[in-house]
Amino acid sequence: MSAGSPSRGSRFRVTNWCATCFVPVVAPSVPSTDSPSHSAAGAVVAPIGDAYHGTRSLGLPWNVISINTWHTQFTSVSVALVVHVIRTGGSSLSVDSMPSTSVAAQILTAIGETRAAGGVVIPEATAKYLLGQFGVSVPRGLTVEETSSVPSSLTPPLVLKAVSPTLVHKSDAGGVRVGLRHDELAEVADDMRRRLAELGHTTAGFLVEEMAPKGLEVVLGAVRTEGLGWAVMVGLGGIFVEVLEDVAFGLAPLTRGQIRAMLDELRGKALLGGVRGGAPVDIDSLVEVVYALAEPGGLLASLPDDVVEIDLNPIIVSAHGAVAVDARFVLREAGSADAAKEAAATGSAAGIELYCKGFDRLMEPQAVAVLGASGRGTTAGNLFIRNLKQFGFAGEIIPVHPTADLVEGLPAVASLGNLHRVVDYAYVALPAGSVAPVLAEGRDRVAFAQVISSGFGETHEGIELERELIATARAAGIRLIGPNCLGAHSTSGRLSFIPDAPAVPGSISVVSQSGGLSVDILRLGEARGVDFRGVISIGNGADVSAGELVEFFLGDPATSVVGLYLESLSSGREVLEVLSRCETSKPVVLLAGGRTADGARAATSHTGALSGNHRLWPALARQAGVVLVDTLDEFVDALHVFDVCDEAVQTTGSDVVLFGNGGGASVLAADTLDRVGMTTPKLPQTAIDELNSLGLPPGNGLENPIDAPAPTLAVDGGAVVEKILRTALAHSSPAAVISHFNVGIIVKNLGATHGDVPAAIIDAIVRARDAAEHKCHHILVLKTDGKADTDAQIKVYEARARAAGIPAFRDLESAARATQALLRRRRLEDVDQGDDNARVLLTSARKGNTNDN
Repeated sequence: MSAGSPSRGSRFRVTNWCATCFVPVVAPSVPSTDSPSHSAAGAVVAPIGDAYHGTRSLGLPWNVISINTWHTQFTSVSVALVVHVIRTGGSSLSVDSMPSTSVAAQILTAIGETRAAGGVVIPEATAKYLLGQFGVSVPRGLTVEETSSVPSSLTPPLVLKAVSPTLVHKSDAGGVRVGLRHDELAEVADDMRRRLAELGHTTAGFLVEEMAPKGLEVVLGAVRTEGLGWAVMVGLGGIFVEVLEDVAFGLAPLTRGQIRAMLDELRGKALLGGVRGGAPVDIDSLVEVVYALAEPGGLLASLPDDVVEIDLNPIIVSAHGAVAVDARFVLREAGSADAAKEAAATGSAAGIELYCKGFDRLMEPQAVAVLGASGRGTTAGNLFIRNLKQFGFAGEIIPVHPTADLVEGLPAVASLGNLHRVVDYAYVALPAGSVAPVLAEGRDRVAFAQVISSGFGETHEGIELERELIATARAAGIRLIGPNCLGAHSTSGRLSFIPDAPAVPGSISVVSQSGGLSVDILRLGEARGVDFRGVISIGNGADVSAGELVEFFLGDPATSVVGLYLESLSSGREVLEVLSRCETSKPVVLLAGGRTADGARAATSHTGALSGNHRLWPALARQAGVVLVDTLDEFVDALHVFDVCDEAVQTTGSDVVLFGNGGGASVLAADTLDRVGMTTPKLPQTAIDELNSLGLPPGNGLENPIDAPAPTLAVDGGAVVEKILRTALAHSSPAAVISHFNVGIIVKNLGATHGDVPAAIIDAIVRARDAAEHKCHHILVLKTDGKADTDAQIKVYEARARAAGIPAFRDLESAARATQALLRRRRLEDVDQGDDNARVLLTSARKGNTNDN
């Protein structure tokens, strides 16, 4: 940044800007030798250092309401500044909701003038001056009605850009020319004005700038996303963004470390460091530009809701710094602000700390009320009561029915108001319109009510009904789970909404926005030996939210791993904020629905067009430090691997030692690992020589993958595996060891003569792991031949491995993805630990703290 540009440490506190481009207005008492001075009414602005400067209002309507004189120090010169406070027709803008700062007033004025002129993009000169106020370097230039006003002090080659309120994509319409001399400006401007007129655009003037130095093109932008706030995008420009879409997203506020992590995700990141003779660029300056926008109190935090997209495309980054040569601030469509507020009002009431009762009562209820069970037929309520009895619920079950005396053989009460005791949990399966009046009768008698019923905020017709439901529950002091969900499962509390529920208590807790998927998680997890502490479906999340439950489970001593299925980005943002303020080492695994590119909207900027959910979910996961997976199978496998593996083992890198039987299987396994970003590097020759000295039978592959056929595994009844692995680990430092065996073949070929070889192999792996000086994760793959007796044996071996702290899988693909999730979390931890201010930043932003970190 040049000496003439204002820094973030010396921002102006008053509105002292030209009506069109908001530059400091030089009073007549301070004449300029380079260009005419600006009159009090607003005629011409003189250049001041490298600050952005322009001329007149270029036809945009404005009225001066008040004029005051201030003095400020700008480029070491004390100048008088004229304050314009502008009100425009056709706008309902107000500064009441904005911070009382010069930036806020500038932006509101710019929005008003742009809307009054029928535009949706704030003039580029205005945008660039606002960027300058936050320390972002821009080219020297000015706006003029006619190019004859361009001062000779601007150094060619020059760039000429048309100024028009209806011109959004200037380059596409022929509204930009580069590489011009002063004597070429007039002719090019006339031609440009004529061509644009043919396309229906009125040219109000021109922006003339000095060309930026050569460098690497980078695109930076931000788009306001419902429920998430500002999503920030950075990527390499030109073909990299146009064709390859090589971009990375983050969610404001961002730390410098998080910005660097975004840059590290770019496929073309090597270009920043200089390749094939290219000079490396000043990455620090690029990071600072992003930070100026995305820090707490930065430019994005200063923008009102009317501004929905920002595009700086390109930023030229060289060895000498970063310069934003184009800037576009896009406004929300007129009339859509109210719609956005309406949508926000129908969302979750999450995060409002009114009467939060401890969720221990949900997980360990002593009394349960059931609303919606029939005295004669079978409804969801009846099935729920039967599930509770089958599961062994030891507390009191109280059916609530207006006329029946007995329901499912249990005494019923007519209403919640007739309860003889406070119940911890109420299961509500009633028609949507009946729910609120019924809950109103339970004032101070119900801790949690889970509303299974649909027909609320998930439909347009039910939005008002959901608002009524929330208000009723709050007035009654009831925490509401749902509506539009299936129920809650607590293994230790013997509370469940499914028949034949998994009964083995575990330490995995899951929060799901889908009720049906909650069933799948429980069933698939049980089939794979995954044991749950609890699974809560929250549906619409109208009151109790995903973030609240995550915060509870992070602090719950009985939970070691947290799983999330989310479909709402706003819920994801809340979880991000929870994780930012919770000091926890517990792994969090996220499965996100709706991650297709279809979420990208038609937009006026690259950022908006590229900001589909398929990019926003990974950005959210990276910043939150959670492991994002793609399928339900991967979700359950990741929960399993985090639950079983020792979190105290701190590994780095992505190297894997692959050990098992079957040469072809080993080759395919190495390919599988490569596809998920892990490598199987060759062992050092010293390790290979030592393995050869063990006197193993012929036919082994010892380089990595280590291929050990059945005769080798038979040595010492399988105990030889300990020697093999101890030797490999003594000469290498992998992040993980994956051992894979075909149980059917081993048992058939070796069982009769060598005993229980698979069990001996598992025990040998455990001994090798414990004895090794280098600690890493050990993963086991037990492959089947498809026979029922083999599958039964594998279940026994899986339990044996899990009891020893080794997760077991049925196929290499699952093991590879689970291992990758394990190692990816470690990399996320490294990013977070390398940026100590990450948690402070998000918390400060939420509280409105604008201190620079």
